Amino acid sequence: MQSFTHHDVLSTLLNTTFGRQGSPSGTVSVTASFAGNTLTLKYKTVLHFAEERSLQMQVDRAKQESMDRLQAGMAQLKKDFKELSGETLKLKELKSSDSMELVSGLSHRKVAYYRRTHVLEVG
Repeated sequence: MQSFTHHDVLSTLLNTTFGRQGSPSGTVSVTASFAGNTLTLKYKTVLHFAEERSLQMQVDRAKQESMDRLQAGMAQLKKDFKELSGETLKLKELKSSDSMELVSGLSHRKVAYYRRTHVLEVG
């Protein structure tokens, strides 16, 4: 990112591209934050399960969905950035991590959060 104008374009696009990435039911959230030359994308979803093996299948599915949604969002972001600024947006992956947090495990229907954080350098 070389200029204030590019920063403004990227900030505006992040609000519109990733602001629409959630689900109507509220079980999926995708957010983006931009500081300096670092772009952080966060994905979160709610998993419901009764048994451990069911949880593992859902976590595997959530991992794939998180990467698919983040990749699609980044592709749209690059396309829109090119249209508005006339320049190519370069993103370099710095790190990507995921986690699962058990929220409620006392009843027969257990609830967990699956989260992925994807950190990129904007060049």
